Amino acid sequence: MRKSFIHTKPHLVLLLACPLIVVIAWLRRSYAVDVQLYDTYYVLRIDLLAEFLVMILLIGSLLYWLTRHREGFPQLTAAHVLATAGIALFIVSASGYPPNNAVDTWKPMSPQEYQEWEDLGKRFMIAFITFAAFQVLLVANLMVKWIKG
Repeated sequence: MRKSFIHTKPHLVLLLACPLIVVIAWLRRSYAVDVQLYDTYYVLRIDLLAEFLVMILLIGSLLYWLTRHREGFPQLTAAHVLATAGIALFIVSASGYPPNNAVDTWKPMSPQEYQEWEDLGKRFMIAFITFAAFQVLLVANLMVKWIKG
């Protein structure tokens, strides 16, 4: 059976996603995401968030490159690589709100605008938690590679 590019060189797929994420983040560098944790709001710029995501992609790429001669489960590799790159692209391209909006300028918002602002934060948190959950696949794949030898 012929293996695909994702199964044979997953480190390159993750590396190729990094410049794309950086370019999208540069184009949206004035956007911000707010995260509410209990009673505190954290405001994160998209470019700083993209740096964190690219760092995770680079670490994953390095780990795949270091274990390239070991046999793992191709399904775990494909699921991890596609989900990690895809969700990182989604987070950078679809999250955040533009500068000088009603949230930043303290202008009154209509209930619909407030609901859209809350939904944007919820979508970001769901995507980020899903991104973190898919990193468990990398750990599982590395354990399989280590056991199989």
